[in-house]
Amino acid sequence: MNTEELFFESSASAQSLKNFWTRMASTYKCIEVHLTREQLTIKPRWFIGWMIKLLDLDLYHLVPTDRIRTVESAGKWFGYGKVLVKYESNGIDHSILLYLKKHEEFLARTSRIIERQVS
Repeated sequence: MNTEELFFESSASAQSLKNFWTRMASTYKCIEVHLTREQLTIKPRWFIGWMIKLLDLDLYHLVPTDRIRTVESAGKWFGYGKVLVKYESNGIDHSILLYLKKHEEFLARTSRIIERQVS
């Protein structure tokens, strides 16, 4: 198992598209994004994680990369590139919007992983 980190950003923002409540949440510079060949991890930074969990904002995701369906650019916002990630877990479709400074790098690396899985 190769767990080499392909991408990391420690001050991202994110928005779960699960429901109205989670769409209203603001997480400016509070989210970490880690990508390996096997898994995409989206999680709150340690200092705010308790509040995000308490408010049930749906911002802790461990996604096996073979479950990622699409990753696409969704515009820009205050110097961040918006990236829409869609994945499937236990037969349920999930969508999360990431706000990344290194959005182009993330798109390129996740696209390569998805392409390898398809071929």
